[in-house]
Amino acid sequence: MSLSSSRRERQGFNSSRSSHQRSQPRRNQRPFNPRSSGRRDGIASSARESSAAAYIENSRNNEVPDGVSQGQGISDQQERDDENTELCQVVMAVDMKERCSVGCCYYVADEQKLYLLEDITSGGLEAIESLKLDVQPTLLLLSTRADQSTSNLGQTGLVCSPDDQFQLPYHLDVRPVQEFNFEGAKLKLASLQLGTSKSETRFLVPGDTFSLNQNGDQNDLGFTDHQGRLLTLSGSIDMDNRISIGCAGAIITHLQRKRAAECLANDNSGSELFSIKSLEMRSLRDTMFVNTDTLTSLQVIQSESHPNAFNQGPGKTSPGAKESLSIYGLFHHFARTPQGKTRLKQRFLRPSTDAIHIKEAHDFISTYLRPDNGECIEKLTKSLKGIKNLRPVMVHVQKGISSGNAKFKAFKSGVWATLLEFAFHAIDVHETIRTVTGTENLDMHSRALEKLDVAILHQVGRIIHETVDLQSSIDEHRTVVKPRVDRELDDLKETYNGLDSLLNQVAINIAATIPSWLNNDVNVIYFPQLGFNIAMPLDERGRAVYDGGEQPWDQVFTTENRVYFKDFRMREMDERFGDIYGLICEKEIEIVYEMAQNVLQHEKFLVEASDICGEIDSLLALVQGASLYKLVRPQITQDNSIAIKGGRHLLHEVTVPTFIPNDTLIVGGNGREESASDTLTQPMETSVEVAEAQGPSMLLLTGPNFSGKSVYLKQVALIVYMSHIGSFVPAESAKIGITDRILTRITTRETAQSSFMIDLQQISFALNLATERSLVIIDEFGKGTESTDGAGLACGLFEYLLSLGEKRPKVLAATHFHEIFENGFLPPRKELGFGYMEVQVDQAARDVENQVTYLYNFRSGRSNASFGTNCAALNGIDPAIISRANEIGTLAARGEDLVVICAKMSADEMGELEEAESMARRFLGADFSHGPSGVDVGSEDNTERPEALLENIIGKGYGSTIMSGLT
Repeated sequence: MSLSSSRRERQGFNSSRSSHQRSQPRRNQRPFNPRSSGRRDGIASSARESSAAAYIENSRNNEVPDGVSQGQGISDQQERDDENTELCQVVMAVDMKERCSVGCCYYVADEQKLYLLEDITSGGLEAIESLKLDVQPTLLLLSTRADQSTSNLGQTGLVCSPDDQFQLPYHLDVRPVQEFNFEGAKLKLASLQLGTSKSETRFLVPGDTFSLNQNGDQNDLGFTDHQGRLLTLSGSIDMDNRISIGCAGAIITHLQRKRAAECLANDNSGSELFSIKSLEMRSLRDTMFVNTDTLTSLQVIQSESHPNAFNQGPGKTSPGAKESLSIYGLFHHFARTPQGKTRLKQRFLRPSTDAIHIKEAHDFISTYLRPDNGECIEKLTKSLKGIKNLRPVMVHVQKGISSGNAKFKAFKSGVWATLLEFAFHAIDVHETIRTVTGTENLDMHSRALEKLDVAILHQVGRIIHETVDLQSSIDEHRTVVKPRVDRELDDLKETYNGLDSLLNQVAINIAATIPSWLNNDVNVIYFPQLGFNIAMPLDERGRAVYDGGEQPWDQVFTTENRVYFKDFRMREMDERFGDIYGLICEKEIEIVYEMAQNVLQHEKFLVEASDICGEIDSLLALVQGASLYKLVRPQITQDNSIAIKGGRHLLHEVTVPTFIPNDTLIVGGNGREESASDTLTQPMETSVEVAEAQGPSMLLLTGPNFSGKSVYLKQVALIVYMSHIGSFVPAESAKIGITDRILTRITTRETAQSSFMIDLQQISFALNLATERSLVIIDEFGKGTESTDGAGLACGLFEYLLSLGEKRPKVLAATHFHEIFENGFLPPRKELGFGYMEVQVDQAARDVENQVTYLYNFRSGRSNASFGTNCAALNGIDPAIISRANEIGTLAARGEDLVVICAKMSADEMGELEEAESMARRFLGADFSHGPSGVDVGSEDNTERPEALLENIIGKGYGSTIMSGLT
């Protein structure tokens, strides 16, 4: 008879052995047992409640923003109470959607104005706090989705408890998400009476209805201004900001509800209460305003479908897309940490207008680009690869979850391994930063050395290292405590590990009571949930080969090939050792909970240390990009000017073998003259010529297609954009004045709307938002309609921008409407500069496509040639079409009547017409009363056939053919 004993089968231990031989246990076979995990979850739940309660209590004390004392907040509130409460109200609405996209809108009662902010991508709770500090609301309308989103991200919700709203410096009203619906908000905004005169233009649009009510005008019957209002609205605000527009709908609903509650029925005097007289788009303080059109046209950030089919489609952790060819795409792979990638994207999405903030980033990049700091960059990059974002990690610590996001992965991705690795690499980052040369004036380094406190990092690392057995935790997929941490736990584990010999001895004793003719194994197995059991195999009939004989055992359960029993020996062991595994797990949970509380004491420090590592990582990405793409530091000034020498387009430069750099000089309103001491390190060359020392505020580009005009426009805008995110720029040198907005009319998006209507909306939006500090880029506006109308619109647009005086923005534009200049519609002036991209023409070339060589050099002046037919030849258009186009173009240039010329017939056509005319004359001169021989056609003696007449008129052979066809 073979004897064996087994225990801990469910925990990954199988101690089946024959006779008294002891086999080695096999680990890592099965997952963590359900019973212990159930008890562990219970304790973890209580730990989560306690820690969360403590965290909420602490977070309540931090409601007052940094730099503002509680006394000051109370004083401000008292001053508000002394004033007219209705007039000093500021109602603010905030909503947050997927991936931390934040929208905001607020209403100022004494101005009767509604302000909309652009949607903030990857904003999160920090963006909401910044908005609250900027707006200072008296009432905050919060979407239920917003507070839930912040909680899911591991951040303290905007409302910690129902009583917290009475401690805030504003009233808080949580509203259902239905009030933040985009479509409903759009209709509410379109129905506003914004204090402007009623539009004289009315639209009749299919699907719209108009009812003639008692106040209606019979002349308006069948017309509606709803679509007109929507079009006007899109010219005032950016309709792509769907979240912020939804917030505007929530505010309008709140104002309507408040007006209804405070005004009596039929009381017209209350119509002015909480009314909205105007709308305005706003950007965050010290942040450049950019919208979707700008980001798309300049290819700052541009996504494309992921090539891997398994990663396509949005999910909770992945957008289902990858970064396409874009400016951000050239830098993002240099970021090593998750928080660094997020911070870098925030930089690209929210350029700063704070000169001090921009200078800090430029100083950091300049310092690290020094040759003697190259080794430090390599060390920092290597250390940052091992650092994870601790914000979600600390949330898991609060909740008592050890596996983190790697629930079904190895424990090495769990929270304790992540924290230990963070402490180790953060210390390396601190030590490396101290060795960087030239950091005396870098505020970033001072903050990093302060946030990365080595003593606390050592303490946190030591707590985890001395408590958690990482290797055993990886093997058993749970948190295992090291030996010699707790004496009671060591005793329980020693007893637990000694069960092998006990099970083996009990199996021998049971085997002695079984008849000798049974040649089967006897197993004694320990299940933490079921205790100790005797396992016997099944026979051919599906019954146990032995069930105790005269003293039957109690059957517990049956598996596919075994039956499990209990007898008095099993029950005795259950009483003494049955709960030992659960006791071990409970003791380990108590120890891990105590360790978690010790770690949570440094939660704020760890989160701030993680954030500063992300900040350093994002700046190092800009450092490595500047080194790779040969970027230079721009000079940021308060002058309202842009002076670039040798500027390049970064995206085109990496896709073509050779790129030709060009210069730019443009000055906006209030731009002062350049003094000798306030110039670039190297003076601008004469390729950028201006009439006076002060450059033009508008630079109009003309010239051939394919010559690089659009690339030049985007190049200047990108250099300005990159300088404001704190990056170096692709140029030999650059002097950039602070720019508050970059507004573009370059790309027409593909929508169901008319392309020309979209162009008009983009121009209207740019005109409404442009200031003297703005940069406006216009590429061939007016090409979507009839040429004369387009030329008139373009000329009117340019004239309006030039007539703004000291408020005129900086404008770069390209156009093919040469008649504007030829007819003197846009006279020269000092604010207007002209330029073109140089080409070389070889008229002796036989092939059209070889007649023009594009040099891509910017030159001052105007060019009237478009070389459109040459571009067509380069793209493979049929030579006959090109020849005809050249002929018509030449005639049009001479002022010929194209209708008359195009109506001119060829020689063949003239011959056919003469023959037809002769035939018609013979037909009119024929005598149908007599046949060809003078015989009456109607007489009985006529023997001539009718075709004889047709042959006489048309010609021989044709008459018989026609007659046969008729018969």
